[in-house]
Amino acid sequence: MNLRNLLCNRAQRAKVGGWCLEGKLPFTGKFFHTNEAKPFKVGIIGAGPSALYCCKHLLKHERVKVDIFEKLPNPYGLIRYGVAPDHINVKNTYRTFDPVFLSSNYRFFGNVHVGVDLTMEELRDHYNCVIFCCGASEVSLPIWQKDEDNALIGGGNQHGKGSGLFHARDLIYFYNNMYKDMRCRRIDNYLNSFENFTTSVIIGNGNVSLDIARILIKSPDDLNKTDISSDFLKVIKRHNIKHIYIVGRRGFWQSSFTNAELRELISLENTKVILSKKNYDLCCLLKSDEEGNTNMKKRQHEIFQKMVKNYEEVEKNKDFYKTHKIIEFIFYFEIKEIQPIDSAMKNVQFELNKNIPMSYSSFKENKVLVTPLVIFATGFKKSNFTENLYNQSVQMFGEDIEQHKFGIFKAGWFDTGPKGNIASQILNSKYSTHLVLNFLQKVDTFFDNDISILLRRKQIPYVSFDDWTYLHQLEKQMGEQQNKIGQKFSQMGEVLRVLKDRMGQSH
Repeated sequence: MNLRNLLCNRAQRAKVGGWCLEGKLPFTGKFFHTNEAKPFKVGIIGAGPSALYCCKHLLKHERVKVDIFEKLPNPYGLIRYGVAPDHINVKNTYRTFDPVFLSSNYRFFGNVHVGVDLTMEELRDHYNCVIFCCGASEVSLPIWQKDEDNALIGGGNQHGKGSGLFHARDLIYFYNNMYKDMRCRRIDNYLNSFENFTTSVIIGNGNVSLDIARILIKSPDDLNKTDISSDFLKVIKRHNIKHIYIVGRRGFWQSSFTNAELRELISLENTKVILSKKNYDLCCLLKSDEEGNTNMKKRQHEIFQKMVKNYEEVEKNKDFYKTHKIIEFIFYFEIKEIQPIDSAMKNVQFELNKNIPMSYSSFKENKVLVTPLVIFATGFKKSNFTENLYNQSVQMFGEDIEQHKFGIFKAGWFDTGPKGNIASQILNSKYSTHLVLNFLQKVDTFFDNDISILLRRKQIPYVSFDDWTYLHQLEKQMGEQQNKIGQKFSQMGEVLRVLKDRMGQSH
């Protein structure tokens, strides 16, 4: 079966517009050719920062109308479910998009999964172009394998599900209350299956590792003021995490840590952040001439030198291990093997990075860390589902793209991969919308059909922005009752029930 017929069958399964002529797919929506100043219609898939920045740029042009489709019932993406809950100022950046939501040329369709609830054929019949802003939230695991449910499997030991090996995303979704995601339940159940663990190992040399270390070791009383998951707080209170190891295959000169995150870490109360002198020396010996020449890296070097001083202070006075919490960096080491001790505890064996020359053999040693919890903060990638949908759509609608009947674009992490922070999305989104606007200048096909009619016909219970505003206010009210800035809804069914009740009250 060729690609075109395969996608036609997918459209047929959607039971709406489920027909396909052999050869070119026709437009099924109402459209017309005109030179009048009719609006251009743009659909955006995803509602995270890049999507909203694209929308913001597009709405500066009065002839452009934008509809955003998000599979979750809420906008904001990474801001809501990726940023650590104690970074309240960063989370509050969602307010910068208020002008977007106030525009009459913008609509939000939450709880609508493009590729499942709506086909690309249907979007083509309603919009001049679409922009994929789906992010990159799929886990990237260079060392360890995954099972059919995307759960981690230990190397050779077949620990499998609930073994204490998790990706950073599992924990991030858990503490950010990601609608009782299956991975949240898995890590929640695991951490509640035993009591009072004191150590954790985090694999990865990026800011995600720092976020997780900070959230795990921070006082629950400090976190309780945020919108963090109450279930996560119960888990933290159940245990007593005293020592966290952050282990990376490369050195700090090659790391992607930012200085602001490192400074925040070393400023934590009752916490010593340490780096052994021997490990620091190894990092400096393996530094290339090109690395570390920027002012940012020079300042970062000073931060790690302070960690070495902390290490020497702790080694001189072992009481620090009892009176303080410890976050310890270990560079140039990688996992060799994980051996279970019991149902929770395990020996995590590390060895020096295999790529290090033999001339550094004096640094070779086997480290064994005992912990019930190993977190892999080893990066993210685009989901196979959305990437396949994008690639198939570009191929399927190639002729329409060339004739400027339908454009397909991408922006944000879906375009660049998971690089940079929220601020870095601004430039990329501006560039992507520039391409969209250039495309629209050559368009002479316009639509007066409404996607909401199709969604209602398909009985998709979409969430409007007005619905979301109502939900957000309820979250704030629930948070105020607990002296928190907010308490997120944690179940999709609960969200839809609340909206159904609201609809009943309005009649």
